[in-house]
Amino acid sequence: MAETARCGGQAAVAELEVAFRLPLAGWPRAVFESDYGYDGGRLVVDAHTVVRANTRQQLESGVRGNLPVTGADVAVRLVVDGQSPALQVWINGEPALREDALRARPTRSAWVHACLALAASAAGFTASYLYLMKARVLDSEWALKMANHMAGWHLLLTFTLFPASVWGQRVGIRAVQWVSVLFFCIHAGIALANLGTGDPTNPDDARIALWNAVSGLCFLAAAVYGYRAYRDMDPVAALRAGRVRSSLRARRETSEDRQQSTDDRRGLQH
Repeated sequence: MAETARCGGQAAVAELEVAFRLPLAGWPRAVFESDYGYDGGRLVVDAHTVVRANTRQQLESGVRGNLPVTGADVAVRLVVDGQSPALQVWINGEPALREDALRARPTRSAWVHACLALAASAAGFTASYLYLMKARVLDSEWALKMANHMAGWHLLLTFTLFPASVWGQRVGIRAVQWVSVLFFCIHAGIALANLGTGDPTNPDDARIALWNAVSGLCFLAAAVYGYRAYRDMDPVAALRAGRVRSSLRARRETSEDRQQSTDDRRGLQH
Protein backbone atom coordinates (compact mmCIF):
# COMPACT_ATOMS: atom_id res chain seq x y z
CA MET A 1 0.00 0.00 0.00
CA ALA A 2 1.12 3.53 -0.70
CA GLU A 3 -0.37 5.05 2.42
CA THR A 4 1.68 5.44 5.59
CA ALA A 5 0.45 4.84 9.10
CA ARG A 6 2.27 6.14 12.20
CA CYS A 7 2.29 3.92 15.27
CA GLY A 8 4.08 4.97 18.38
CA GLY A 9 5.62 7.96 16.64
CA GLN A 10 7.39 5.79 14.04
CA ALA A 11 6.47 5.61 10.39
CA ALA A 12 5.24 2.25 9.17
CA VAL A 13 3.93 1.30 5.76
CA ALA A 14 0.26 0.31 5.89
CA GLU A 15 0.68 -3.06 4.22
CA LEU A 16 -2.76 -4.16 5.39
CA GLU A 17 -6.01 -2.23 5.16
CA VAL A 18 -9.22 -3.72 6.54
CA ALA A 19 -12.40 -1.79 5.76
CA PHE A 20 -15.40 -1.79 8.09
CA ARG A 21 -18.89 -0.34 7.92
CA LEU A 22 -19.86 1.27 11.20
CA PRO A 23 -23.34 0.67 12.69
CA LEU A 24 -24.31 4.34 12.52
CA ALA A 25 -26.63 6.33 10.27
CA GLY A 26 -25.60 5.72 6.67
CA TRP A 27 -23.11 3.00 7.66
CA PRO A 28 -19.97 5.19 7.33
CA ARG A 29 -16.68 3.58 6.35
CA ALA A 30 -13.69 3.01 8.62
CA VAL A 31 -10.32 1.58 7.61
CA PHE A 32 -7.88 -0.14 9.93
CA GLU A 33 -4.29 0.28 8.75
CA SER A 34 -1.50 -1.98 9.90
CA ASP A 35 1.02 -4.53 8.63
CA TYR A 36 0.38 -8.21 8.07
CA GLY A 37 1.76 -9.04 11.49
CA TYR A 38 -0.62 -6.61 13.20
CA ASP A 39 2.32 -4.90 14.86
CA GLY A 40 0.20 -1.96 15.97
CA GLY A 41 -2.03 0.08 13.70
CA ARG A 42 -4.74 2.71 13.59
CA LEU A 43 -8.42 3.03 12.73
CA VAL A 44 -9.18 5.89 10.35
CA VAL A 45 -12.62 7.46 9.85
CA ASP A 46 -13.01 10.39 7.45
CA ALA A 47 -9.23 10.95 7.43
CA HIS A 48 -9.19 11.15 11.24
CA THR A 49 -7.31 8.64 13.37
CA VAL A 50 -9.80 7.65 16.05
CA VAL A 51 -8.00 4.64 17.57
CA ARG A 52 -4.29 3.82 17.66
CA ALA A 53 -2.34 0.81 18.92
CA ASN A 54 1.43 0.99 19.19
CA THR A 55 2.12 -2.74 19.46
CA ARG A 56 0.42 -6.04 18.70
CA GLN A 57 0.18 -6.78 22.41
CA GLN A 58 -1.73 -3.57 22.94
CA LEU A 59 -3.98 -4.42 20.02
CA GLU A 60 -4.71 -7.86 21.42
CA SER A 61 -5.53 -6.31 24.80
CA GLY A 62 -7.81 -3.82 23.05
CA VAL A 63 -7.79 -0.09 22.48
CA ARG A 64 -10.53 2.50 22.62
CA GLY A 65 -11.29 5.95 21.31
CA ASN A 66 -14.12 8.22 20.24
CA LEU A 67 -15.47 9.41 16.92
CA PRO A 68 -14.60 13.08 16.35
CA VAL A 69 -18.11 14.42 15.61
CA THR A 70 -20.58 12.20 17.43
CA GLY A 71 -18.27 11.19 20.28
CA ALA A 72 -19.41 7.58 19.91
CA ASP A 73 -17.31 5.04 21.75
CA VAL A 74 -14.97 3.04 19.47
CA ALA A 75 -13.30 -0.20 20.54
CA VAL A 76 -10.83 -2.23 18.50
CA ARG A 77 -9.40 -5.59 19.42
CA LEU A 78 -7.38 -8.31 17.72
CA VAL A 79 -8.76 -11.72 18.67
CA VAL A 80 -6.42 -14.70 18.29
CA ASP A 81 -8.32 -17.96 18.44
CA GLY A 82 -5.74 -20.55 17.47
CA GLN A 83 -5.92 -19.85 13.74
CA SER A 84 -5.76 -16.60 11.81
CA PRO A 85 -6.30 -13.48 13.94
CA ALA A 86 -9.62 -11.68 13.62
CA LEU A 87 -9.91 -7.93 13.94
CA GLN A 88 -13.06 -6.71 15.67
CA VAL A 89 -14.47 -3.19 15.88
CA TRP A 90 -17.38 -2.00 18.05
CA ILE A 91 -19.28 1.26 18.06
CA ASN A 92 -21.17 1.89 21.29
CA GLY A 93 -21.22 -1.84 21.89
CA GLU A 94 -22.49 -2.75 18.42
CA PRO A 95 -20.20 -4.70 16.06
CA ALA A 96 -18.97 -3.07 12.88
CA LEU A 97 -19.20 -5.18 9.73
CA ARG A 98 -16.21 -6.05 7.58
CA GLU A 99 -16.76 -4.66 4.12
CA ASP A 100 -15.32 -7.70 2.38
CA ALA A 101 -17.75 -9.96 4.26
CA LEU A 102 -20.91 -8.21 3.07
CA ARG A 103 -23.15 -10.44 0.97
CA ALA A 104 -26.10 -8.80 -0.75
CA ARG A 105 -29.27 -10.79 -1.22
CA PRO A 106 -29.91 -11.58 -4.91
CA THR A 107 -31.81 -8.79 -6.60
CA ARG A 108 -34.41 -9.14 -9.33
CA SER A 109 -31.85 -8.03 -11.89
CA ALA A 110 -29.48 -10.79 -10.77
CA TRP A 111 -32.23 -13.37 -11.35
CA VAL A 112 -33.02 -11.88 -14.76
CA HIS A 113 -29.33 -11.97 -15.64
CA ALA A 114 -29.14 -15.63 -14.65
CA CYS A 115 -32.26 -16.48 -16.67
CA LEU A 116 -30.77 -14.85 -19.78
CA ALA A 117 -27.71 -17.07 -19.45
CA LEU A 118 -29.99 -20.08 -18.90
CA ALA A 119 -32.02 -19.21 -22.00
CA ALA A 120 -28.80 -19.01 -24.01
CA SER A 121 -27.88 -22.54 -22.95
CA ALA A 122 -31.40 -23.79 -23.70
CA ALA A 123 -31.05 -22.51 -27.26
CA GLY A 124 -27.62 -24.12 -27.41
CA PHE A 125 -29.09 -27.48 -26.35
CA THR A 126 -31.66 -27.14 -29.14
CA ALA A 127 -28.90 -26.52 -31.68
CA SER A 128 -27.05 -29.53 -30.29
CA TYR A 129 -30.14 -31.70 -30.81
CA LEU A 130 -30.42 -30.51 -34.41
CA TYR A 131 -26.79 -31.41 -34.98
CA LEU A 132 -27.58 -34.88 -33.62
CA MET A 133 -30.48 -35.24 -36.06
CA LYS A 134 -28.23 -34.12 -38.90
CA ALA A 135 -25.60 -36.68 -37.90
CA ARG A 136 -28.21 -39.48 -38.04
CA VAL A 137 -29.57 -38.41 -41.43
CA LEU A 138 -26.21 -37.85 -43.11
CA ASP A 139 -24.18 -40.32 -41.05
CA SER A 140 -21.84 -37.40 -40.40
CA GLU A 141 -19.13 -37.89 -37.79
CA TRP A 142 -18.41 -34.16 -37.79
CA ALA A 143 -22.06 -33.30 -37.01
CA LEU A 144 -22.03 -35.86 -34.18
CA LYS A 145 -18.92 -34.26 -32.71
CA MET A 146 -20.55 -30.84 -32.89
CA ALA A 147 -23.64 -32.19 -31.13
CA ASN A 148 -21.59 -33.73 -28.34
CA HIS A 149 -19.32 -30.72 -27.90
CA MET A 150 -22.17 -28.23 -27.89
CA ALA A 151 -24.17 -30.29 -25.40
CA GLY A 152 -21.11 -30.58 -23.16
CA TRP A 153 -20.44 -26.83 -23.27
CA HIS A 154 -23.96 -25.92 -22.31
CA LEU A 155 -24.28 -28.57 -19.66
CA LEU A 156 -21.24 -27.03 -17.99
CA LEU A 157 -22.56 -23.50 -18.50
CA THR A 158 -25.96 -24.40 -17.04
CA PHE A 159 -24.38 -25.53 -13.77
CA THR A 160 -21.96 -22.59 -13.55
CA LEU A 161 -23.41 -19.40 -15.03
CA PHE A 162 -26.81 -19.51 -13.33
CA PRO A 163 -25.50 -19.96 -9.75
CA ALA A 164 -22.61 -17.56 -10.42
CA SER A 165 -25.01 -14.81 -11.41
CA VAL A 166 -27.51 -15.38 -8.58
CA TRP A 167 -25.23 -16.29 -5.69
CA GLY A 168 -21.76 -15.26 -6.87
CA GLN A 169 -22.19 -11.59 -5.92
CA ARG A 170 -20.58 -8.98 -8.17
CA VAL A 171 -17.56 -11.16 -8.97
CA GLY A 172 -19.82 -13.91 -10.29
CA ILE A 173 -21.85 -11.48 -12.39
CA ARG A 174 -18.71 -10.05 -13.96
CA ALA A 175 -17.44 -13.56 -14.73
CA VAL A 176 -20.76 -14.42 -16.40
CA GLN A 177 -20.46 -11.31 -18.53
CA TRP A 178 -17.02 -12.28 -19.83
CA VAL A 179 -18.11 -15.86 -20.55
CA SER A 180 -21.24 -14.55 -22.29
CA VAL A 181 -19.17 -12.36 -24.60
CA LEU A 182 -17.00 -15.35 -25.51
CA PHE A 183 -19.94 -17.62 -26.28
CA PHE A 184 -21.74 -14.87 -28.19
CA CYS A 185 -18.78 -14.81 -30.57
CA ILE A 186 -18.71 -18.63 -30.79
CA HIS A 187 -22.42 -18.99 -31.56
CA ALA A 188 -22.44 -16.07 -33.96
CA GLY A 189 -19.64 -17.72 -35.91
CA ILE A 190 -21.42 -21.10 -35.96
CA ALA A 191 -24.65 -19.44 -37.09
CA LEU A 192 -22.92 -17.67 -39.96
CA ALA A 193 -21.09 -20.85 -40.96
CA ASN A 194 -24.34 -22.84 -41.20
CA LEU A 195 -26.24 -20.03 -42.84
CA GLY A 196 -23.57 -19.66 -45.48
CA THR A 197 -23.71 -23.28 -46.66
CA GLY A 198 -26.85 -22.79 -48.71
CA ASP A 199 -27.15 -26.54 -49.28
CA PRO A 200 -30.83 -27.34 -50.09
CA THR A 201 -30.22 -31.01 -49.29
CA ASN A 202 -29.53 -30.10 -45.65
CA PRO A 203 -32.61 -28.26 -44.36
CA ASP A 204 -31.31 -28.65 -40.80
CA ASP A 205 -28.55 -26.14 -41.51
CA ALA A 206 -30.98 -23.21 -41.48
CA ARG A 207 -32.50 -24.33 -38.17
CA ILE A 208 -29.04 -24.91 -36.69
CA ALA A 209 -28.07 -21.41 -37.77
CA LEU A 210 -31.28 -19.99 -36.28
CA TRP A 211 -30.85 -21.60 -32.84
CA ASN A 212 -27.17 -20.71 -32.69
CA ALA A 213 -28.15 -17.13 -33.48
CA VAL A 214 -30.77 -17.21 -30.71
CA SER A 215 -28.21 -18.57 -28.28
CA GLY A 216 -25.69 -15.91 -29.29
CA LEU A 217 -28.22 -13.11 -28.88
CA CYS A 218 -29.19 -14.37 -25.43
CA PHE A 219 -25.52 -14.43 -24.45
CA LEU A 220 -25.15 -10.88 -25.79
CA ALA A 221 -28.16 -9.80 -23.75
CA ALA A 222 -26.62 -11.40 -20.65
CA ALA A 223 -23.35 -9.57 -21.26
CA VAL A 224 -25.10 -6.18 -21.62
CA TYR A 225 -27.71 -6.63 -18.89
CA GLY A 226 -24.96 -7.74 -16.53
CA TYR A 227 -23.99 -4.09 -16.04
CA ARG A 228 -27.35 -3.40 -14.39
CA ALA A 229 -27.16 -6.58 -12.31
CA TYR A 230 -23.64 -5.66 -11.21
CA ARG A 231 -24.78 -2.18 -10.18
CA ASP A 232 -27.80 -3.47 -8.26
CA MET A 233 -25.66 -5.96 -6.31
CA ASP A 234 -23.57 -3.23 -4.65
CA PRO A 235 -23.10 -4.66 -1.13
CA VAL A 236 -22.88 -1.27 0.57
CA ALA A 237 -26.12 -0.07 -1.03
CA ALA A 238 -27.67 -3.39 -0.03
CA LEU A 239 -26.47 -2.88 3.53
CA ARG A 240 -28.14 0.51 3.73
CA ALA A 241 -31.33 -1.00 2.30
CA GLY A 242 -31.25 -3.92 4.77
CA ARG A 243 -30.55 -6.57 2.12
CA VAL A 244 -27.27 -7.94 3.49
CA ARG A 245 -27.08 -11.41 5.02
CA SER A 246 -23.99 -10.81 7.14
CA SER A 247 -25.51 -7.81 8.91
CA LEU A 248 -28.47 -9.88 10.06
CA ARG A 249 -26.24 -12.75 11.11
CA ALA A 250 -23.91 -10.41 12.98
CA ARG A 251 -26.81 -8.93 14.90
CA ARG A 252 -28.09 -12.38 15.86
CA GLU A 253 -24.64 -13.33 17.09
CA THR A 254 -24.42 -10.04 18.97
CA SER A 255 -27.69 -10.64 20.79
CA GLU A 256 -26.56 -14.13 21.78
CA ASP A 257 -23.06 -13.13 22.88
CA ARG A 258 -23.69 -9.58 24.06
CA GLN A 259 -22.83 -10.30 27.69
CA GLN A 260 -19.55 -12.00 26.75
CA SER A 261 -18.61 -9.12 24.46
CA THR A 262 -19.39 -6.63 27.20
CA ASP A 263 -17.10 -8.46 29.61
CA ASP A 264 -14.35 -8.53 27.01
CA ARG A 265 -14.59 -4.81 26.34
CA ARG A 266 -14.27 -4.00 30.02
CA GLY A 267 -10.69 -5.12 29.74
CA LEU A 268 -9.88 -2.76 26.88
CA GLN A 269 -7.23 -0.16 27.51
CA HIS A 270 -8.21 3.47 27.37
